[in-house]
Amino acid sequence: MRHFTLFTFLYLGAGVCLTAIALGHPDITPNLKITLLVNAGLLYLVAVLSTFRFWRQGVLRSEAKLRDKPAWDRNIVMILPILLIVVMLVTTIPNLVNQNWAMEAIARASVGPLLILISAEQLFIRSQIRRES
Repeated sequence: MRHFTLFTFLYLGAGVCLTAIALGHPDITPNLKITLLVNAGLLYLVAVLSTFRFWRQGVLRSEAKLRDKPAWDRNIVMILPILLIVVMLVTTIPNLVNQNWAMEAIARASVGPLLILISAEQLFIRSQIRRES
């Protein structure tokens, strides 16, 4: 049975936003439109994949492998996604603001939501697993 989560809807929402930006502006160059639509498509794909059981099971298996490792290895798995989220936000937001939300800046930043949401979902699943055990 498929399992819809909050992250499934966040992936879909981000994909819809990128699609609306790509299709709603007729003055976008074809390369920028393709970039936005490809990133929106990746968000839709991840939204579908996140509904399947193997998505969560992969995190469960990797967390089970980490139980035998030292605490440093377990903590680094939680720190790396946080670091990725922070780096994406710190580099993307000032770039968008400095370029006055130009289409080129939006297209370059369009991969950010995918990386941020995947990292946040991994953190959320891992924190649930650690809370349960």
